[in-house]
Amino acid sequence: MIRAPKTLFGQIAAYAIGGGAITLLHSGVYWLLAEPIRVNAFLANTIAAIVAGITGYLLHSRWTFGHTNTAAKGLGAPGRFVVVSVLTYLLNSFWVWLFVQKLSLGVTLSIAPMILATPWFGFALNRWWTFRH
Repeated sequence: MIRAPKTLFGQIAAYAIGGGAITLLHSGVYWLLAEPIRVNAFLANTIAAIVAGITGYLLHSRWTFGHTNTAAKGLGAPGRFVVVSVLTYLLNSFWVWLFVQKLSLGVTLSIAPMILATPWFGFALNRWWTFRH
């Protein structure tokens, strides 16, 4: 097993790789369901968030933030991760509402802020709250 990075820079690098893959997974599931299959964009985002959330916890708790995964009080790391996942899901739902419903710019354009903004919001919350020392 690959050792979890301990420095902020190492965690950013690990998150860019692992989190990037998870972001692409979320975006791919969302786009596939919403565009060619024509599932409602909000439902597609919800399904994609569940798939990415489960995958994300497995990756981030073991690799990206593995050495800090010691939060045992209150919700603990798994509960905190769920809270962060819900918050990032709500942010992505905002992008769906804004780009797809309000501005009618389509599913594909709604993916841009999901890739460029949401992951860093999730990184900050996970780094300093979910998997804190």
